[in-house]
Amino acid sequence: MPLADWLDRRTGWRSLAARARADLSRPVPRHVNALFALGTVAGTFLAVQVATGVLLLFHYRASADAAHGSLEALLSEVPSGWFVRSLHAWGAHLFVATLLLHMARVFVYGGYKRPRELTWILGSVLLLLGLGFAFTGSVLPWDQRAYWATTVGTRMAEAAPLVGEELLRLVRGGEEVGEATLGRMFALHVAVLPLALLPVLGAHLWLVRRLGVSTLEDADVEERVGHARLCEGGEPFFPHHVLQEAFVANLALGLLFLLAILAPAGLGPRADPLETPPGVRPEWYFLPVYQLQKYMPRSLLGIEGNTLGFLASIPPVLLLLALPFLDRSPARAPSRRKGAMALGLLVLGLGGALGVLGYLSNRTVQAFGRTFVFDDRGFPERAAGPATEPR
Repeated sequence: MPLADWLDRRTGWRSLAARARADLSRPVPRHVNALFALGTVAGTFLAVQVATGVLLLFHYRASADAAHGSLEALLSEVPSGWFVRSLHAWGAHLFVATLLLHMARVFVYGGYKRPRELTWILGSVLLLLGLGFAFTGSVLPWDQRAYWATTVGTRMAEAAPLVGEELLRLVRGGEEVGEATLGRMFALHVAVLPLALLPVLGAHLWLVRRLGVSTLEDADVEERVGHARLCEGGEPFFPHHVLQEAFVANLALGLLFLLAILAPAGLGPRADPLETPPGVRPEWYFLPVYQLQKYMPRSLLGIEGNTLGFLASIPPVLLLLALPFLDRSPARAPSRRKGAMALGLLVLGLGGALGVLGYLSNRTVQAFGRTFVFDDRGFPERAAGPATEPR
């Protein structure tokens, strides 16, 4: 008995393969372009993070005494260790950036509308998990920046109403950032978050293939006519769209390798709880939330400013998750959703402005022949005279 027949009788692989071929040959909507490869690019970066993360685990020691030293040894003694760490560090930034761009693309093309509400919600959860990976991973180097950024970042938990102090102790593993904090962040980064990511990612990809890429026709038109009928005349998913996604993903990998080689990830001085470095701020993807806290009043209606800042960061997340149910219009084409597009641009502009202000806060910048000093809120305190060259 041929091996293929033997396996088919026990697994039914031939019928599964036939169904897979039929699914892969389904055409995609005619408006699909390179922007629709952003999801694949994010998946590619995730694969790089998994592969480089496993390699780093062979050398990393998750303790306050050994974490920093293990990375120093990796960078200086392990062949290509600096390159693997740079891939992992830059991959985290590009992974989050690609997720944000992917969500923006889905929003512009109305891909969150029925019947893809659950696909959008799962994608939003993936974005939140990606930010969780980024935050917990930034703690692990245990250098000065990681330690004090963690101190600032975890302090936000203290602002939660009613349970703030308990939540802070839960996140830190005690009153202060220390050994227990590093252990908890390591456990979250390599165990808890991956276990949470796998089912969400699997369900998201299954829904994408089951429902297909959304068309530009209205949601009620798709329900009446059918997705397959609207996609007639489009290119088949395999091999045409797969090759397009592979091309874009390889360009993204080239960018990652270029950044890792030209701007290797460094390692600051070992964490010192007794010395606060200047200009402590979170990574760029947390800057809008971080900066928002600074504009809260000290007290409003008996609520402290820190708590107000914590509460102000919740509505954007709820809005993201509830978007398919808030925007009930069946229209998908951007030209017919001017209100939604204007709101999206407003949110993007506010987030970008807060990020820029957060980056400029507590900095001295030389530009246009002058020296600008920015205060804690990101506004220039004074513009000094012409910048002079140091002697």
